[in-house]
Amino acid sequence: MNALVSDIVAMLDERLREDFEERAGIIEFDAELPRDHAECLALLDVLQRYPHVLTGATLLQVKLKNAVYMGLTTDIDHARRYLKNIGGVEITYLNLKDLIDHQFGGVCRIDIAHF
Repeated sequence: MNALVSDIVAMLDERLREDFEERAGIIEFDAELPRDHAECLALLDVLQRYPHVLTGATLLQVKLKNAVYMGLTTDIDHARRYLKNIGGVEITYLNLKDLIDHQFGGVCRIDIAHF
């Protein structure tokens, strides 16, 4: 495995690591590419869908008391435990850049609040 790919793959959680491995296998087989090349492309795909791997911040859409909120965290495991304790449910990861660009025209205000 390419050294840079290896370093970034080491930062992936178990679920994203499985996603990466599956995607690399599909690319290698379907495109008939060498494994190293397939792994590079698979990592780019994972990073495009889950940019929090590089930024260290995760934007989550959550449901809490029949309302939908967005929450930003630097510790996804802690955030999931916290949500569970307060009766919240994680809906999905969100791409922060896409959210700001498409829903807020490139600029948004962040109000400080706790769940």
